[in-house]
Amino acid sequence: MPVEAPLSNGQLFSWRDIERYPEDWLHEANLPATWDLRGLTTEQATGALRRLMDRHEALRTTYHVRDGIPFQRIHDDAEPPIALVDRIVTDPTEHERTKAEQAAVPFPMAGDLNWRGLLVSSRGAPMYLSLVFSHLIVDLWSIQHLEDQFKALVADPRATAPLGPAPRALARAQRAESWRPRQEQSERYFRDVMSAGLMDRLPTLPSRARRNRLELTLRSRRLGGLASQAARQHGVTAPAVVMAFVAAGLARHLGTADVTMSLMSSNRFAQEDQHVIGTMNQLVPFVTTVGEGATLAEHVRRLHWAGAKSYRYSCYDFDRVAALAAEHTAGAGRRPDHDCWMNHLFRAWFNYIQMDRRPSDPADQSPAELVWTPLAQQYGQAFRVRVAVENGQTNLHMLADPDVLPAAAMTDIFRTLALGVQLAVTDPGRRVADLWRGAADLPPSLFPREIPEPVARVAAAGAA
Repeated sequence: MPVEAPLSNGQLFSWRDIERYPEDWLHEANLPATWDLRGLTTEQATGALRRLMDRHEALRTTYHVRDGIPFQRIHDDAEPPIALVDRIVTDPTEHERTKAEQAAVPFPMAGDLNWRGLLVSSRGAPMYLSLVFSHLIVDLWSIQHLEDQFKALVADPRATAPLGPAPRALARAQRAESWRPRQEQSERYFRDVMSAGLMDRLPTLPSRARRNRLELTLRSRRLGGLASQAARQHGVTAPAVVMAFVAAGLARHLGTADVTMSLMSSNRFAQEDQHVIGTMNQLVPFVTTVGEGATLAEHVRRLHWAGAKSYRYSCYDFDRVAALAAEHTAGAGRRPDHDCWMNHLFRAWFNYIQMDRRPSDPADQSPAELVWTPLAQQYGQAFRVRVAVENGQTNLHMLADPDVLPAAAMTDIFRTLALGVQLAVTDPGRRVADLWRGAADLPPSLFPREIPEPVARVAAAGAA
């Protein structure tokens, strides 16, 4: 018989995040993956998938709602939701098109297994497995572990793997009396952050509301390598280096010294959580000062430690924090004009994901690119930066409300970031104020000479 359980903190956060998406943007919750099947038989691949499902509850879990409260239902058994197709494969990039097609189809939030796949063979020989997972059930970390375990099970059906707690076990632990001090610490932290200025002047949107947005992508093979080099030099992390210069650019264009940044935390700091197959990510905000007189080395370290402190409070019950925020703003006479707390609490967020294990090369001189997204995501926060490092290339995606940051400001923030990362390696004694001088000296490997004009297309439903 299926077992019903409440959602863990990570699952609840993902649910509240995704439920605010407009219906025609639900595919944004999809996480695609492609696994190489060459040299295997169909039976080997499907057998390994069945064993993965037996091993991990997340792959046998559906979500449901009762009296407005989401919960999970773990099934004893289920068939892998895999379709088989045989076609002549001659294009080595075909799997990328298949992945994009699969990822464009959304999952219903309730009642579905929330993952599916297409096993593609050519003349009877398996070629690849194109998978899509909803962020409701797993995060990127989990997908990487699933792929490692799939390969091990193909090689040896009796292979074992270290296992973390199942999501329902996490949910039970997070509702136990022993967890209460951690939740209370997180709530005190959110109160402090709100008092320090979290509820700033950035505009927010209600759930499922649309507004025209711009999205700009900077691609550079060299930038990530320099960020890693600067991180080693200053005793911080590469994500902290990049985030520090995003914050500097944002502070300048908002005309403020105090900036709220929201970081995506993996919440896998405990050893046993390293092996959880489930969705664990949660955003956590912090308010920091960007001092123009600080050296770049000081600035990077300050942002690193401010972010590191926030991670201590990044696993929390979102509904309790939202209720706390509503109480806090009402008491301060600043009641928001809508109740989408996902947008209120995380005004400007930053996420950095290492998609694979290939390092970036700080000496790579390949030209950088700037590209505008024709149809940018039209919901959610007013400002967001997502960094994805894959195959040695760093891809920085910036989304912004043009009434907050017009196109020229967005390109300037990326220019600031590129210059800051370079100077953090070559001249870390320079001041933050120096970031707005000498940007023309940036090499093409970090920032292109030609700046493209923005292209913005509004979805058929229109902008709100």
